[in-house]
Amino acid sequence: MGGIRQIGRVMVAGNQASGTAPVELLPEMSALRRLSQLMNHASGQQSLQDLLDLIVDGAAGVVGFQVAAISLVQADGDLEVVAVAGDPDATAQLIGRRTPRHSVEAEFAVAEHWGSLRFVPADRLPTSAAEGWVAREWDGRGAADDPDAWDPEDTLLAPFYEPGGQMLGILSVDLPLDGRRPSQVQQGVLEVFANQAGIAINGARQRQALAEQVRLVGAVQTVARISQQVLEPARVLDEIVVPVLEGFACTGLWVRAFARDEDPFDEDVAAYSMPVHGPPPAALVRLARRMGEFCWQRQVPGLVRAGLVEPAGLLTAEEAAELIDFTGRTGDESLLLAPIGAGRECLGHLVLTRAVGARAWSDAEAIAALELGRDLGRAIVNARLMELERRASAELRESSKAKTVLFSTVSHELKNPLASIVGHLELLRDEPDGDLTWSIGVMERNTRRLQTLVDDLLTISRVSDPDRPLDLTARVDLLAVVQDTVDMFQPGAVQQGVSLSVQVGEGALVVSGSAEELGRVVQNLVSNAVKFTPPGGTVTLGVARRGGAVELVCADDGLGISLADQESLFSEFFRSTNPAALEVPGTGLGLSIVRRILDRHEGIITWESGLGRGTTFTVVLPAAG
Repeated sequence: MGGIRQIGRVMVAGNQASGTAPVELLPEMSALRRLSQLMNHASGQQSLQDLLDLIVDGAAGVVGFQVAAISLVQADGDLEVVAVAGDPDATAQLIGRRTPRHSVEAEFAVAEHWGSLRFVPADRLPTSAAEGWVAREWDGRGAADDPDAWDPEDTLLAPFYEPGGQMLGILSVDLPLDGRRPSQVQQGVLEVFANQAGIAINGARQRQALAEQVRLVGAVQTVARISQQVLEPARVLDEIVVPVLEGFACTGLWVRAFARDEDPFDEDVAAYSMPVHGPPPAALVRLARRMGEFCWQRQVPGLVRAGLVEPAGLLTAEEAAELIDFTGRTGDESLLLAPIGAGRECLGHLVLTRAVGARAWSDAEAIAALELGRDLGRAIVNARLMELERRASAELRESSKAKTVLFSTVSHELKNPLASIVGHLELLRDEPDGDLTWSIGVMERNTRRLQTLVDDLLTISRVSDPDRPLDLTARVDLLAVVQDTVDMFQPGAVQQGVSLSVQVGEGALVVSGSAEELGRVVQNLVSNAVKFTPPGGTVTLGVARRGGAVELVCADDGLGISLADQESLFSEFFRSTNPAALEVPGTGLGLSIVRRILDRHEGIITWESGLGRGTTFTVVLPAAG
């Protein structure tokens, strides 16, 4: 048995000569000189792993042992073997092996103190010591009756510490080349070696931390610059993917900004690292959103990997397994989530992933990711404010343009009938004995035209007023509305020679809303149908229940509407380009009023028409509950 306890015991499979001749112990000054050269070389290493490999190689060579290993303290307090030198079987079997902290402390409790070294003789080995690696051969050169002979189960540990006194790890050696316990010279060299190793490793970690800090600051500053220069959320997310991937040294990224519930025009925007890390499934998008909201409320990042979910309560065991399974399918092992937000509102999430075997997320990375989420939150809010400003400006321009067109059109519509009335008044004044009946008839028709125009303008103003709410709790019998409308237009239809009829389907025909406004919808549709249907034609109204809706159909076999005219069918003051239709008086506001009223009632209108083939309008309204 051998003695690197915190990385496992050496199980000696044979006792044959290794073929390695005993080496003469280096003189003290020569050993220290080699140690100094090694540490100078080690201090220049940029990679922590390269530094660890140099230290274990030197420990085996300088002090005179067949195997040397370094175990570093992990975040959970346990020790993990990160570097092994010497026996290739030891390297293959021991790298990555973890030992609980309490097992190491049990060895320390029974160890002899050789300065800062800890030596555990074989007869003091705790029963809790783990099974170890198998050594193919070791000749055990010490004499059987030599009290200083190295026993295969002897353990020699050299702990090393950071300046604050916290243990960083342990340097372990085993299988001395001379088969004997180390001399005082070897002990001293190993002790100095371990102390210098701690200094070098702590320095390397500080360099790594500084490099990490510089890298993270660069990523955060790049994202902040993009956020200030780009005022579109979708472009912001697209442009931050590469700098965030590089700055956080991650393999995957998902970033999403949520749509605003109060804005019907808004929608989620997202970006992903490609090609492996494409869009996650919808269920995981919803899960990530809940995680982001949870973390934003607490102002903490979220961390998920096998056996670890932080903060507590972030996920259930089933949710964590589902998330880990998804990341595992793309070759990732851990996930860091930063909520995106501003004020009290969570606006999205940033999810970073790392591949299997990659280093754990550091506290600095978690803090930087959280700051990144705040920067992105401010950028999204600014972009949305700019978008609202642009939209409001466009709406104001459209509103101003619409007012100009409205004033021009109303002036035109008022001017013609008023001019006709004024003309006949002047005619009667100049020729009192003229055709009084004819002039009065003209003035009467133009007065009714003006009255209809004013009524339509007032109606369209009422149904377009956002401050005039609609009571959708009121119940309206649509069949009664249709029958009242037919009774209103029946005399005119008969006089014009048009057949007007109603077809009633089964089921309740009750909807919610304003009976007055819905009556105006039916009146405008029937009025147009009768006006544009020549004598001998038919107008048919149908009312029926269709599942959770009530359907109203107004069909005629009149003049019909051309495809070109159908594009402007619901525009204010639009009149047909069909000469035959232009002969029929109207304001061009009827269908515009219909559309606005139906919008208020959450209804829809569709149509089918063609020149000379008549027109069919279909209105669908939600049935009253």
